[in-house]
Amino acid sequence: MRSEFSSKIRKAAWERCKGLCEGCTAKLFPGRFQFDHTKPDGLGGEPTLDNCKVLCTACHTVKTVEQDRPLMQKADNIRAKHFGLGKAKRPWSQFRKKLNGEVVRRDT
Repeated sequence: MRSEFSSKIRKAAWERCKGLCEGCTAKLFPGRFQFDHTKPDGLGGEPTLDNCKVLCTACHTVKTVEQDRPLMQKADNIRAKHFGLGKAKRPWSQFRKKLNGEVVRRDT
């Protein structure tokens, strides 16, 4: 379950950043910034001030796509494998394809 930052933490983070993006130092405008978990909450990041960054929309999008999503997907894959929920294995085929493209039965 996603844990959001409290209003107290958001206010403290806003005062800390002084209206500038903590990623690229661009000036932040209302509705064009986001409070981001430095360590994603899906990977155990707590909703604390130390784990909160104020980022412009562009920096937040880049961080999410390039850093957070691959880590989250890897964690999900490891978790699924641990519980035996990996991809279904294909049944062994009785046919095989030779290098010349000919398809033959395996038992021959």
